[in-house]
Amino acid sequence: MYYMKYGTTVTSKGTITIAAPLRKALGIKSGQKLALSLNEDNKIVLDAGTNMSDFELLRARVTKNIPDHLKGLAGESLRRAAADAWTSE
Repeated sequence: MYYMKYGTTVTSKGTITIAAPLRKALGIKSGQKLALSLNEDNKIVLDAGTNMSDFELLRARVTKNIPDHLKGLAGESLRRAAADAWTSE
């Protein structure tokens, strides 16, 4: 198995830069929120999650037979709710 391996430096503000090939491989876009966790081997695990447009496409396929008034939040309303939830944590 091949692993991409790149180094980075932690700045005085605690930020790091993720190498462009890794961002491209994970589909990470500028401004995207990422989840970091520590596994049992004390290694950082980065989860780029699902972007909103991919989520909306999947949601549309899954809920195609459900009436609109029963689907809940979608589109911009869902984006605002997700952003509010993220910033309130």
